[in-house]
Amino acid sequence: MEEISLKGKFSLELIKKERFAGSFCGMRYMLMMEDGKMKATVYPEPYCWEATPKEQKESELFPHTKEGIDEMVAWLNQKYREEYAEAVKEEE
Repeated sequence: MEEISLKGKFSLELIKKERFAGSFCGMRYMLMMEDGKMKATVYPEPYCWEATPKEQKESELFPHTKEGIDEMVAWLNQKYREEYAEAVKEEE
């Protein structure tokens, strides 16, 4: 199974300057800084961040460290497997 990877696309310096948006097989995600920590939020396609209702978004905070990036990517992949992978299989 494919997984989300941020290698070469994301850095600790980048997230301090701007939000980072991505998508993976029906799941969208937004990464940003909040209160000195990295915040990852997942939400369903098809709408953009601003158009998706808050109740459809799920977030988690991670330390602003290299290890925190690894934890965040693991969480994104876990959320995909738990909440989105079956929907993609059903569409095929």
